[in-house]
Amino acid sequence: MDSVYEPVPAKRPDTSYQPVNNNDLSPPPSGKETPYPTNPRPHRRSRIFLHWLWHFLSLLWIGPIVVLLYLNFSKHVIGASAWCPRGNCDAQATTGNAIQRAYELDRQDHDVNGALQFVAKALEVWFVFIATSLIYDIAILFAKKGRGLPVGYLLSHLEFADIRYIFNPLLWTSPMPHRNSTPEKRARIIKLYLFAIFTALLTILANLMGPATAVLVLPTLQWVQTPHMMNQTFNDTAVMYQPSGDHLFSGCSNVQLLARNYSCTQEVYGPSLDDWAAQSISTSRQAKTLNGNLIGGSSQEAALTFLLNATTQDLVWIPNRQVLRSMSHEYLKTAGLLTDIDEPEYPDKIYNNSLQSFLQRQGPSLGVQSGCYAGNVTDFTLDNNRYVRCYTGWTSPSDYNTNYTKCLRLGVGSDDNPYNSQFYLENTAKNSPDTETGVGVYFADKAMYFNKTTDFNSGLENCFSNPTSAKCDWSRVFRTELLPEDLRNTSINVGVVSYQIPGEKNTDARVYCDHVTYQSFPTYSVDTSHVTNRQALVLMDNLGEISKDAVPLVVNPDWFLAAWSVDVDTALDGNRQIVKELIRVLPIFYEALNGNYDETLLYDAVEFSILHLYALGQSLSMVNYYATDPPDHPTVEQLNDKDHHPIFHTYATLHVWAYGLSGRTSKLGVTVVVLGIACVLARLVLGVSTGVQERSTVEVLASMFEHRHQGEFEGLEGEGCLAKVRYRIVEDGEGRQKFLPEKKG
Repeated sequence: MDSVYEPVPAKRPDTSYQPVNNNDLSPPPSGKETPYPTNPRPHRRSRIFLHWLWHFLSLLWIGPIVVLLYLNFSKHVIGASAWCPRGNCDAQATTGNAIQRAYELDRQDHDVNGALQFVAKALEVWFVFIATSLIYDIAILFAKKGRGLPVGYLLSHLEFADIRYIFNPLLWTSPMPHRNSTPEKRARIIKLYLFAIFTALLTILANLMGPATAVLVLPTLQWVQTPHMMNQTFNDTAVMYQPSGDHLFSGCSNVQLLARNYSCTQEVYGPSLDDWAAQSISTSRQAKTLNGNLIGGSSQEAALTFLLNATTQDLVWIPNRQVLRSMSHEYLKTAGLLTDIDEPEYPDKIYNNSLQSFLQRQGPSLGVQSGCYAGNVTDFTLDNNRYVRCYTGWTSPSDYNTNYTKCLRLGVGSDDNPYNSQFYLENTAKNSPDTETGVGVYFADKAMYFNKTTDFNSGLENCFSNPTSAKCDWSRVFRTELLPEDLRNTSINVGVVSYQIPGEKNTDARVYCDHVTYQSFPTYSVDTSHVTNRQALVLMDNLGEISKDAVPLVVNPDWFLAAWSVDVDTALDGNRQIVKELIRVLPIFYEALNGNYDETLLYDAVEFSILHLYALGQSLSMVNYYATDPPDHPTVEQLNDKDHHPIFHTYATLHVWAYGLSGRTSKLGVTVVVLGIACVLARLVLGVSTGVQERSTVEVLASMFEHRHQGEFEGLEGEGCLAKVRYRIVEDGEGRQKFLPEKKG
């Protein structure tokens, strides 16, 4: 029997997109639920209010950024801590509580810098919100015109903040038409590529905004300088003149100095030189017995101490005591140790509100290139005022293997040369055949050299062998231009200190030290902290380089006598430390340079060179200089004169928390935030001129879901092709967004 039921094919649900007319914006039939309110005006008013409120909040982002730029461009100084309310955070650097206070400030700095990092992050997030709105506004403008916006760009404002977005292929392929689209003008494609490039740049900018704001918002520990105040205009140094003046040395009158009675300096500078001698012996013994190093000794002037500064040019630079006295007065004011004086040039608050501070002053300094030798002396008298003194055993600083005889052109009280000076060292050693050891101090305007090989065509060797010969022309001997460069530098304006040898039977035997003197104008610096610089030690920097053509200074030998605190042609007390040590090491040094010494006495021989250097340093440190008040309105030439009559400045260098643009990262940070300001202003102008109101993600998705397929995706496979499909975005009469696909080709 036939079956009652006949098979019926199963019905398959139609899942294909059905084209609809998106232009049919009529309301749904009565009785059905309306997806949007029929009266959108309250909602629209709220949207407009939020639109302008967001513009206002976006504009506010510029406020803190402008403040940060001002702080950094003005190099605003905070103080000893990153948190200094009203600029007051006393570091107590000049008190005994400085270390504990530094610990407290450091802990406080960590808290403040941590909080400021949150501020930088907040500014970054704030900017990302603004950049999101900017990209959305531009995308909507593209979507409302022409053929619309590619699908690949519809959510670009939500994706751009991820740095990986610039490597998304859809960003760079979406502007190209797909195979189903109608032909499009090249200008439109170029505009879409410009949008892609702009989005990529904004992606980079948004990711750099965090580090950029952090660089600008976080202060750093910096060395900053206070304004440079003109202090003096240098006129001349007194090194070529005899010491003079009622106020040059404490305890010395001008009458005493002009009479060459320099023992008046004994009260202050006698112990100073003896102390240097004691320090030299101490460091020599430490180096010899404990495998230590030879450490330079220091000397005191007023409230400060100083060292001799050695440089790479074989020069030793000596601080000027006149500068140190002026600097000492300011140092005491800074430390609060002087109370019965006027307000200091730099208020104490500036120093106390810093972690470390250096008081700095420009001034002159004398540098010497010196060497000590052993040999015999020979004198040749030319006339009543001139004679030649020759020493054997001299070696060049650049070639210690070649010996020369060095001859000096000397004058006794002539117009061309200062006086030559001499004094004696009292010998109190037991069983010594000599009761006194002579010390001669000479100045020679010219020097010449010869040895068995050459006299550099000067004729000096002939004159030395036969000084009365008709072939000897002493006036032509001292032609220093004949010398090679390494000898020429030590042949003009040469000073010599010549020591007799205690107990030596050869009466012509001498230990002698020559030197040439130059002048520089360094910066003197002293750390004002009693913790890090307990000895109030002054350092010098910016010493500069001495050119090959520089001419050494003329040096009056009497400065050496003033340093020793001895009258001319008199004996120095043999009980003084410097005298006893020199008497002891002179024979050792003489034998060492003649090859006759015990290796165990090497450090004893070195002690002589150190002792002489300290005596020379003492003499040149005492040289005064002449200066006048600086001009009220100096010319450019005066400000740039660094060699002859420089203007000296006084200032301070402080270690403080501050803002600034000293590094490359800070300059990059400024560039990034300035571009950020441009984006904020661009977004404001765009929003005001176009009236584009940003829609929430939910609204955009609702509009997408409401859209019905009209065949725009037919025949397209892969996200690369789908992303190229374009939609126009329009609004219906109730302010709802509608997506209109492009026409198929």
